[in-house]
Amino acid sequence: MIMIRYKGMMYADMVNISFLGGIGMKKLGLVLMLALLLCACSAEETFETVADEMVMDVLAQPKEILLTLPEETLLPAMETDTGTLYLCKGYDVAVQTLPGGDMDATVRQISGFGCDDLTVMETKAGEYDCYEFVWTNASDLGEQVCRAMILSDGSYHYVLTAAAPAENAQEYQEIWNGMFETFGLS
Repeated sequence: MIMIRYKGMMYADMVNISFLGGIGMKKLGLVLMLALLLCACSAEETFETVADEMVMDVLAQPKEILLTLPEETLLPAMETDTGTLYLCKGYDVAVQTLPGGDMDATVRQISGFGCDDLTVMETKAGEYDCYEFVWTNASDLGEQVCRAMILSDGSYHYVLTAAAPAENAQEYQEIWNGMFETFGLS
């Protein structure tokens, strides 16, 4: 017998439901649940092993910078593990090797400005991406005009920067053009 409760009233139906040769609904439900349980237990298990040692990508070795400095270049004024500053007669030249990746971060590190704040010309120098830009900044000695070129091999950013006082910068443009033309990697 099936009892149905609907809106607080009880209805009784005298129909005896049988299925599959007399198996009642409760028994059918138990058989279906047992079948599902057995199917779930028979599923194949896959295991994943984890190595004891973690393999990390090794960065490529930095390339060698090729550059012909002007004849009036004095000995390096300062050297760090990422670059060298050269003093010339009336201007400075810096050569650096920085980690690659985020070009905006490199431009900001060099100039104090992001790529969106400067006009950055993107070209190719052989097989390398080349970025060039100019900016001015104030220093203890007054306003300076600065020019930079960045070569990117994907792993590193190779940077050449020249800076001169704004009032004298125009006279160094020819020297700088020659120097920037020789900037390359091997």
